[in-house]
Amino acid sequence: LVVCADSAVYAEGPARPTGGAAAVAMLIGPHAPIV
Repeated sequence: LVVCADSAVYAEGPARPTGGAAAVAMLIGPHAPIV
């Protein structure tokens, strides 16, 4: 099981609306289902 997360917070200014957060979990293996 692989879990990755990211969070981006920018100072006040024009780049601020592009900030956010995301996460993903992946099951890795020879018989892992592809969904």
